[in-house]
Amino acid sequence: MGLAALVVGVALGAGSLWYMLFRAAPTPYVSVGIWRMNPLAGSTGNDPYSRLRIAITSILALNKSETIYFEALADNDGAPLTAACDYTLIGQPPAARWWSVTAYGPDDMLIASDSGRYSASAASATTLATGEVEIALTPDGSGPNGIATGSGRFELLLRLYQPAPDLAAAPESAPLFRLVKGACRA
Repeated sequence: MGLAALVVGVALGAGSLWYMLFRAAPTPYVSVGIWRMNPLAGSTGNDPYSRLRIAITSILALNKSETIYFEALADNDGAPLTAACDYTLIGQPPAARWWSVTAYGPDDMLIASDSGRYSASAASATTLATGEVEIALTPDGSGPNGIATGSGRFELLLRLYQPAPDLAAAPESAPLFRLVKGACRA
């Protein structure tokens, strides 16, 4: 009887931990278009489950005082981002000392890229005559400032290193890249 209770207790504990880490909504997000961020990420005010989730999925994440991370999991209609569709990110470069956009696969790892390019950044992205940056998101990474999206679902991570003080104080008002959905394949 005692062994059965122990096994049930361990199973329930492990199941609830898994749920809290990967399925439960963390502390309230700040949303800007398709982008969202946990305003407590990288701070001591974050809850233990969110800290553990970040430690597992965000290898080498920096402290909030250094970097703000925005993630995009879905398109403008709420559909998951998928390599079955082409997308374009477009907008003014974020107000930060340095920024980058990277695509990650469902395993939270970089998506294979034949070109060896895994992100678009302040250092590598070319701008349009309007001053905006256009970033193509295609399965093979072709297109302006292209990032490979692979063959399945993917997520985007926008890192803002040393953001401007007004952006750091009010990330919900940040003018971030907008997403334009292109052609989709069956």
